[in-house]
Amino acid sequence: MSKSFTAACLDQTRYHDISLTFHVMRLATLWRTHLDRVLRPNGLTLATMRPMAYLMISKTPLTQSDLASLIGVDRSALVRLLDVLEGEGLVIRQTDTQDRRLKMVLLTSEGRKQCRLFHRLAADLEAELTTGLSMSQKLTLTKDLDMMEALLSADHGVSA
Repeated sequence: MSKSFTAACLDQTRYHDISLTFHVMRLATLWRTHLDRVLRPNGLTLATMRPMAYLMISKTPLTQSDLASLIGVDRSALVRLLDVLEGEGLVIRQTDTQDRRLKMVLLTSEGRKQCRLFHRLAADLEAELTTGLSMSQKLTLTKDLDMMEALLSADHGVSA
């Protein structure tokens, strides 16, 4: 039987100069795990919803390449996932009218419906996980995370 490890098992004073790194890594893992557990009973998975969620919040249509860059996966891995999503009628790929080499990825009406469900489930989880934070703290946290994300995105040539 394996031992259950929690943050209490970690000596966060040993490497105090990288404690934020460990907190962010652990939080990201836990958050994704909990979100996937909330999605699965509704017939959704985080793996399939990630690209759709980015399409949902994008201000402009995305190319396959842009989408792969945003979600941090190899283009060939994204193509395989898009094949599945397209087969399920959740997304379509259209040739860009300005550059025929580019494929634009768009949500279908069924894809938008699933994104609305994802939005509701993710918002409920976020509300639950941030219950102890005031609105001001949530806004400050979001602003700080945005700033760090922008720094990392600029370093890697990815638009935030």
